[in-house]
Amino acid sequence: MSIQRRTFLFAILGLAVWSTAASLTAAYYYTQYVETRRTFEELKSLVINANVQMNYGNETQNWHNETVIAGSTAFDALLTVTTNVEYQTTAYGVFVTSVDGVKNVAETPTSGRAWLWYYWNATTLKWADLLKASDAYVLRPNAAIAWRYESYSYSF
Repeated sequence: MSIQRRTFLFAILGLAVWSTAASLTAAYYYTQYVETRRTFEELKSLVINANVQMNYGNETQNWHNETVIAGSTAFDALLTVTTNVEYQTTAYGVFVTSVDGVKNVAETPTSGRAWLWYYWNATTLKWADLLKASDAYVLRPNAAIAWRYESYSYSF
């Protein structure tokens, strides 16, 4: 076999190896892209934007608009906008006892001041209370939640 012919065969063999390696590499990175894209879409569905109002009951209030919440409940929204939260977990769900150092106060056995939460009802255009624990209310995208420190009273 002549040197030219052997050089030509090695060149073709080299190109064949190179094209196979390039194809395998492209296939590997494409499957990684597809998997990463699928994971991103799954995670994106877990994260929502919500508007959260904090009202401290003393004319101090602030809004956290388009807050990215990595959870899905009204309680998660509170934990997203402030880290200074004290709460109790009861059989009925989470009961917030303090936010940013502002603590619930029982004035009598049936009245006092406490942290209560509300959601914006787009149908009635009013703040509404579901009378359920904040960790039981699942947020929808672009939800509006209000946490208010206010007076309460009830009778048996």
